[in-house]
Amino acid sequence: DAVESAQRADTLVYSILFADQEAYGQRGFGGGPRMGGRRGGPPMRMPPQQRPDGKKILERLSRETGGGFFEVSRKQPIDKIYDRIQEELRNQYNLGYTPDKLDSGPGYRKIHLAARQKGLLVQARDGYYLDR
Repeated sequence: DAVESAQRADTLVYSILFADQEAYGQRGFGGGPRMGGRRGGPPMRMPPQQRPDGKKILERLSRETGGGFFEVSRKQPIDKIYDRIQEELRNQYNLGYTPDKLDSGPGYRKIHLAARQKGLLVQARDGYYLDR
């Protein structure tokens, strides 16, 4: 799984969704792959239950690795998104800690990080993998 691989590699993933409305139609991104039609007929779309939701996948990958998800729009053009990612990467802090209880084996450990001071935004991953 891509999320687990990124978490094990201690990697933040920043995703940018850019959907060309003209190429994908008015409904936007996520039309899914096409299947060939029968007897030379027009291609048919895959049934909705078989199509992965690319936007949800990118959001999950970004959230669970502590990165960020951005969607290009008129209000949020690509250059502004790059500026924001650059600013976030320049203002990161790395924290380390030792848990109170040492669990017996390897696996995923959930964590929660919050600031005591009101008005501060904390962006952190949901947990980490312990490989012993």
